[in-house]
Parts: sequence; C-alpha cells; structure tokens
Amino acid sequence: MGGEAWLIPRGADGGEFRYEVRFLQSIARPLGESTAAARSFAGESAERRMDVLALNTLDKTGADDITDAVNTFLDKWSHGLGCIADDAEVIVASLSSAINTFLVTDTKVAYEARQVRLQQQYEDDHPVTTWLEGYGITEKKAVFARRTDPPGQPGNGEEQAPPT
Repeated sequence: MGGEAWLIPRGADGGEFRYEVRFLQSIARPLGESTAAARSFAGESAERRMDVLALNTLDKTGADDITDAVNTFLDKWSHGLGCIADDAEVIVASLSSAINTFLVTDTKVAYEARQVRLQQQYEDDHPVTTWLEGYGITEKKAVFARRTDPPGQPGNGEEQAPPT
C-alpha cells in the first residue's frame, strides 16, 4: 500500500474515492501520541531542560551573548513546538472526525442495503401478497384466540340470564 492509498481518485472529476479506515486510524493514533508528547515537552521550561544538560550557564558557555542566544533559541523553540502541537491537534481532531464519519456512513449504508435485501426476500417469498399490496388490495389479518371457557359458562363474554 502506497503512502496515498487511503484516498485514491477513480475518476478524473474526483467523484469516487476508496478509503481504508484502518490506515487512517494508523495515522491518527501515532500523530495523537506525538502531539501529546510535543505538548508536554513544550510545556516544560526549555531553560530547565537545558540546565539539566548544563549547556546554558555562563560558566559553561563563557559569554553572556551565547547564554542569551541559547535561552532565546530555547524559548522560541518551545513556543514553536507548542504551535506545531496546536496545529497537529486540529489535524488529529479532523482525521478522527473523518474516520467516524466513514464508519457511520458504512453502518448506515450496510443497514439500508440489508433492508433492501430483506424487502426483496419478502417479495420473493410472498409474490401474491406483494402483487395485491402493489394494487392497494390489503386486508387486516384476523387473529383467532382459543376459547378457554365452554359455551354458556360465565366469563366467555356472554351475559347470564337473571335468576327466576
């Protein structure tokens, strides 16, 4: 699968596309993890991170200009990394939305296709009923229930004669 295999135009007008949800998910997951790591890294003080490496102290650099340059670079680098993380979060959110839309659409299309198959199966199994319904000839189904009381006994819907 090539790098662009998730979206392959089939027509010159771009009207038909093929997508693979698993491939899109394989992009979204690591991008989200990388974004979280970048956000965490950018959130920490760059000076504190570099102090651990002992590169930006005056006694190690030997000049205020170098120390200031390192501190300025680290501040800008942290800010830039935060901006990249912001943009990557938008991309991850959009990609997740697209994945969800594809999954919902697949589910709806599969459901509608199943309903069409079931309707066709019903029509194939009941050709006379389908023909009659097609011409508006329908009748209500009569439901017969078993009688539980013998005729003439109370409880079967008949009224008893008053005593004489």
